[in-house]
Amino acid sequence: MFERKKYKSFAKTQLSGRWGTPILVTIFVAIIMNIFSLPDLLQLSRSGYFYALFTGDLNAAYNAVQNVHGSFITTLIQSIVSAILEVATINLYLKMSRSPEPVNFGDFIEGFNNWARAILGILWQILWVFLWTLLLIIPGIIKTIAYSQMFYLLVEYKELSVTKAMRISIEITRGHKWDLFVMYLSFIGWDILAVLTLGILELWLSPYKNMTYTNAYHALIKEALETGRIKPEDLSE
Repeated sequence: MFERKKYKSFAKTQLSGRWGTPILVTIFVAIIMNIFSLPDLLQLSRSGYFYALFTGDLNAAYNAVQNVHGSFITTLIQSIVSAILEVATINLYLKMSRSPEPVNFGDFIEGFNNWARAILGILWQILWVFLWTLLLIIPGIIKTIAYSQMFYLLVEYKELSVTKAMRISIEITRGHKWDLFVMYLSFIGWDILAVLTLGILELWLSPYKNMTYTNAYHALIKEALETGRIKPEDLSE
């Protein structure tokens, strides 16, 4: 059974008294991603996007965005950097999910040891999402959710290959892709508020979301093991 409200409620308990490091990690990740997004931001600036927003001309802002085209290499680099940061972040939240003990920024830094698996994982994932998206957008979204647990598996089970982590992710999300989609969607109100606060609320929202997603991952693994859809040895090869 997928208990979204339980995972969200437990996330608040797990973060209680331990918000400091997750907030610091959120700031660090945002800075790094903004640095790698500078080419896109420069293009937006040249297109007049920010001026249009400032003057309230939404039509001009929309047209400016349409004229901005990021290069494939830039997008690929951003995806790789994002994946490396994601596995480091997952390393922190997995540790928080296992123990009530305090965590520190070093637990996040430790996650960078998974950088090679992160790169292989994102390249493999991009390939398959792209192939499914060739059929239609909806299959691409469905498969993206099916692959959503892949990085958790790569971080937690060091022996797993990228291809096997993807197969297990597909298996443990079977029957729960809609549940996961609803869980992601349940934060949309908070996401809108974060935008309205110029991203300040994101400092608390991002840890809340990440902790919730980590709890959901644990529940998916537990259910798959209990029902026999995956076996303990599947996670150690």
